[in-house]
Amino acid sequence: MKLTIKKTIIPALMAAMALQACTKLDENVYSNYTDANFPTTAAQYAALTGPVYVAAQKFFDNNFYDLQEAGTDELIVPTRGGDWFDGGKWRDMHYHTWTPTHDLVKNAWDWGFNAIGTCNKILTQLQSAPESANKKLTLAQIRAMRAWYYYNMMDAYGNIPLVTTFDQNAAAPEQATRTAVYNFIVTELEEIKGSLPADVTAVTYGMPTKWMAFTLLAKLYLNAEVYVGTPQWDKAVAACDSVIAGGKYTLESDFTAQFKPDNGPQNKEPIFSIPFDAVKAKGNLLFNKTLHYGHQKTFKLTTVPWNGWCGQPAFYHKYEAADKRIGTWLSGQQYDANGAPVVYNGVNVVLDPDYFPAFDVGGADDKGRLAGARNNKYYADANAVSNNANNDFVVYRYADVLLMKAEAVLRGAANATKTEALDAVNQVRDRAFNNDASKRFTATTLTLAALYDERGRELSWEMSRRTDMIRFGKWEEAQLFKTANPGEAYRRIFPIPSTAIASNPKLHQNPSY
Repeated sequence: MKLTIKKTIIPALMAAMALQACTKLDENVYSNYTDANFPTTAAQYAALTGPVYVAAQKFFDNNFYDLQEAGTDELIVPTRGGDWFDGGKWRDMHYHTWTPTHDLVKNAWDWGFNAIGTCNKILTQLQSAPESANKKLTLAQIRAMRAWYYYNMMDAYGNIPLVTTFDQNAAAPEQATRTAVYNFIVTELEEIKGSLPADVTAVTYGMPTKWMAFTLLAKLYLNAEVYVGTPQWDKAVAACDSVIAGGKYTLESDFTAQFKPDNGPQNKEPIFSIPFDAVKAKGNLLFNKTLHYGHQKTFKLTTVPWNGWCGQPAFYHKYEAADKRIGTWLSGQQYDANGAPVVYNGVNVVLDPDYFPAFDVGGADDKGRLAGARNNKYYADANAVSNNANNDFVVYRYADVLLMKAEAVLRGAANATKTEALDAVNQVRDRAFNNDASKRFTATTLTLAALYDERGRELSWEMSRRTDMIRFGKWEEAQLFKTANPGEAYRRIFPIPSTAIASNPKLHQNPSY
């Protein structure tokens, strides 16, 4: 999103960034509270809570995005000669051979629990503040963010510490069961959803709303059978219906608009986004990871992309030629901004979505550097600064709500009909195929297998695939180079990092690690 927009609509984030940039803080910074200097105005509360949202941006820097994506069937980070080996961490993710010392496992854990600690600290500080509408709203929003952080950690690691207060002198926390964490998140969201904003405006953009809480509840209920062993299909439908009935969201007519560098509150499909800015809120480097070096000429970039991440062939070929969503992938001959074929180092840049002779695709002859279709969903930003793009990251959006409802119905929800499921999915299909009625699902063709593929096409590279693969029983299946590993269901969660166990002896390693 452009900085000029961010300055006006995300005061919490910008205030926090400004404070971080200062070497001398103003006297009204609310780090040490007395009755005289508790925050009172909305602006003061926004400045106070900025670190909660700044922490969210770090999911790129601290590898949580990578942890969720790099082991799935929708992408691969191959070694390209001497490039992208990085100690073998991407190979380990593809082959599902990560260990408790893996960089991504450690960094993502640190990200989540540092963010939870930030939420707990501010919540604890605010407990004694005078009661007011601003306090009530702020507490609800921080609790919602903490619930989101806990959801991510519970989904990734299973049994984790559950801490809701901040005390630097407290003993090391005990490890809670996945069920206990799941129940905590559900209870938190049910308690605070009525206190969160129902309005969807520039002011609420990038922060939790009532609808974000319902969407997160839908995620929890849809995956309840995985998380706690008890299906909650009816509750999943009810949560989705709450978002749908709220009438605040609609599918974008232009699928790609919600992911472009100028995306923001004007887009009517995103329900919860993490704002990024090339100068003030850095961290979105996604397009650099995937684009070929020659794409600098295609998108008039100020820096050279890194030529790494790409799609797996089987996933790429799930798209039909008429599907507009295939336009987010780049393959074949590439062209510069003037329409001329791109040539890089004397080699014509023709990306081959199927060239994968080995995990190390090679690089010396440039063929390996052209391997794989590249994902440009988060459209390359010509105004990026030092590789940092302005594209906000969309965490939850309306299309996912429609698809979740349909899936819950197909799996057995009694409070909705298959007709409703068809209507929900076909809204998404109609956009993808320009309202071509022949491409709509029917009562016969809408199966769980078909819906799984549809979720993949719609939500590629949006941190949904790992959870989907596990829920649909696909996580242990073979991928491009990875063989099927049906005896390794324990890898549906990641190990507790060795560093975390070393610092807290009350933590126990997940089974089989």
